[in-house]
Amino acid sequence: MIVYHGTTRQRARRIAREGFLPKQPSRRVWFARSIAYAKQRAHNQARRARDRPIVLSCDIDLERLRQHHGSRKVVLNGNVISIKGEVPATALRSRVGLSNIPETPDEIARWVNDILGVKRHNGVSPRHEGVKRLALWIDNRLAANPHADMGKKELLSRARQWLPDFFDGLDIDFEHLCAWRRAEVVPWEENAGGAEAVVDPREIEALECLESAKAKRRQRGLRLLAELHDPDLFEWCVMMLTDEHLDVRVIALKTMRQCEEIEFEIVEQIANSEDKRLRAAAIEVLELHGGEIAAEWFWKGLTDPEAHVRLSAVKYLDRLDPKEHRDVFEAALYDPHPQIAKAARRLTQGMGYDKIIW
Repeated sequence: MIVYHGTTRQRARRIAREGFLPKQPSRRVWFARSIAYAKQRAHNQARRARDRPIVLSCDIDLERLRQHHGSRKVVLNGNVISIKGEVPATALRSRVGLSNIPETPDEIARWVNDILGVKRHNGVSPRHEGVKRLALWIDNRLAANPHADMGKKELLSRARQWLPDFFDGLDIDFEHLCAWRRAEVVPWEENAGGAEAVVDPREIEALECLESAKAKRRQRGLRLLAELHDPDLFEWCVMMLTDEHLDVRVIALKTMRQCEEIEFEIVEQIANSEDKRLRAAAIEVLELHGGEIAAEWFWKGLTDPEAHVRLSAVKYLDRLDPKEHRDVFEAALYDPHPQIAKAARRLTQGMGYDKIIW
């Protein structure tokens, strides 16, 4: 099965050397069947790490992994795959960078060294004659035609031609702009990472619940993972957003309220759902995790035509400053639903808001 893993440049280098190694506190490796989702994860991780985004394409054998790690440790649901255990580097097929074409000697040297997987002091110098020649070639091409369609495949071909010493002994993947040394296939060794950590029985029950045919059991699985403060709670929730049962999808969204971080693009799509329960749950998540733009989501929720959505939106209204967000609080104060208006009056008491008379 071809899957994708969004990560950063530094992490991709380590994965190429060591494989996918579960790290504490997660203890899992995550893959996506959608390259778009993997790209989104890569960009968000790179932004937080101040690194470059990378998407790794992998070919994994789920049955073999289940035989090796145990069936309960390999979970596939929708577009998301969770593996509690190692995945060897031999699963890697390609590495795709998401940056623009380099132009200056510094950018070119950094780009070539990224492809080679070496640090700057061990790789190509911006002062190398081959790098200078590449920079001049790019400059001349752009000067002749500023809109020239200059692909990175062509640039990589020139780099190999003008920097032959650095590409000696490497296999070049021009399609995905990668350079790899031939790796020796190393068999798995049991307990290579030392003794396995003690597993909370609630975690075992949670995974069993998520695989249950009963919707209520799957809901319980999400609640148990939330109780455990699972470090991959958001990924588990995303996995259940494609569940056939509406109640499970709603609980998955509500569980996201407890996540430390979320991927806004995923939740924003659901905030526009035609189903009022999904819309309300998504808006709650965005209110709690929205940061500087949280007020926009409060406004969206409190101006929704459905009372169910507005009641959900008002739950966390105490997180906003009534003096700073007067429009939001007035929307709640003048709401025809008595519970919403009552909550707003309690929060704005003594702050100069007009008394509501029905």
